[in-house]
Amino acid sequence: MKTRAEALEGIENKSFDVCVIGGGATGSGCALEAQLRNLKTVQLEALDFASATSSTSTKMIHGGVRYLEQAIRGFDIKEYEVLTRALHERIYMLRNAPYLTKTQRFLTPCFNWWNTLYFEIGLKLYDWIAGRASLAPSSFIPRGEVLHRMPALNPRHLVGAVAYTDGQFDDARYNIALVNTFAETGGEALNYARVTAFEKAASGKIAAVEVEDHFSNRRFTVRARAFINATGPYADTIRQMATPGARPRMRLSKGSISCCRSMCCRATTPC
Repeated sequence: MKTRAEALEGIENKSFDVCVIGGGATGSGCALEAQLRNLKTVQLEALDFASATSSTSTKMIHGGVRYLEQAIRGFDIKEYEVLTRALHERIYMLRNAPYLTKTQRFLTPCFNWWNTLYFEIGLKLYDWIAGRASLAPSSFIPRGEVLHRMPALNPRHLVGAVAYTDGQFDDARYNIALVNTFAETGGEALNYARVTAFEKAASGKIAAVEVEDHFSNRRFTVRARAFINATGPYADTIRQMATPGARPRMRLSKGSISCCRSMCCRATTPC
């Protein structure tokens, strides 16, 4: 790996094919993909890599059972496409970095036989959609075994549980692995380098970004043929910096165990 001084030297006032703004999972994935396609790429992060959203995820590698439920209930093909794509990407993440990932078994307690049937059918369908990328088949767990595994669970009306398997990973370390791989393949990555302004050509196309180094307070310019805004919840800030007056597009949301209305998280506990 390069030192920070060497990275600065390789980036400051240089020109690239692609400039990725953002050092989270999306930015790092985009940077690596561009570099592997023989595009000279630079990645700029205002703080530390994986210091925001990409280090505070659910830590799950999953297709998202709730996408399946929403696809069926709302006849939404887009939700189904998200599910299938995520299920097949899951196996690649597990295989590519076994030292940062693992499989995790989940129990979904059922307090009446209708719930049992509902979850069994839904999770069998989840297995079927995963196909060869399935991790392990879902199964019904009898009441006694459920209480043995989850002794703090309220036994009243409990009839059993449906178990299924998904993936789990260390999100921040996985992100750093992407950045390291990007750098090893010839990409230029720099953190604590905040984009403060854009320069445009006479045609109006963005031609360069002005960057401020956090440690030296030195400002420099990075030119590129294409720019990727991968700043997550700060995407509108970057857009409005590039185009003052641009209307906001972001609608922030967050995952929460307490949402509990979807099939994926209702009374779900890792065993």
